[in-house]
Amino acid sequence: MKSLRITLGVAAIALGTFAAFSFAPAKADQDTGIFYRNADGSMGESYDPVSHPCSGTVTVCAEEYDLETELPTGQNKIFGVRQP
Repeated sequence: MKSLRITLGVAAIALGTFAAFSFAPAKADQDTGIFYRNADGSMGESYDPVSHPCSGTVTVCAEEYDLETELPTGQNKIFGVRQP
């Protein structure tokens, strides 16, 4: 009986540890974000495709920026012109 209690206790600890890591976010802090690109190439306002979509295909309208340096990462480029 004592052996069964120990086994169940160890199983409960293992299950609790597994559950805690399974539902924890992979990365708590965000290092990048998508922002509109200003005419000079600097980071503009946060990208809002519902209120101000980008239409067209010629220039970069929004792209991913590093939040620490505020420089573009070169990824997730959205082409077009920001609509009012």
